[in-house]
Formats: sequence, structure tokens, C-alpha cells
Amino acid sequence: MKSIHCCKCDKFIGEVDYDAVVTLPKCGRCANPLPEGEDKVLYIVSKYNKKPQSLVPSLNGTTA
Repeated sequence: MKSIHCCKCDKFIGEVDYDAVVTLPKCGRCANPLPEGEDKVLYIVSKYNKKPQSLVPSLNGTTA
């Protein structure tokens, strides 16, 4: 058995047979990272609130 580490952050992923060939393994965070910056806020809000527009006041004073 040999240990497999992420090619980007060097995090331990798991073990495979010694004769297995693994090319550029990535952990879950490096393979599919969360959006950065402003997109991250919308991602978190939409994850917990099904109607994220209800959190933002409209310009004309009415709700959507």
C-alpha cells in the first residue's frame, strides 16, 4: 500500500495498492472549491434560504 496526497495542498487522501497509477490526485476541497469573494455570499445565502431576494430590500419599497 502507498499513501496518496493531494497534488495542490499535500493533504492525505487515502491509500492504494502499490502497483496502482495515480496522476495528479486532488482532495475534495481542491477538486471543487467554494466560490470566492462575492459569489461565496450568494452561495451561502441560497443554501440556507430558498428565496434569497427576500433578504434584500427592493428599491421601490415593495417585496417581490
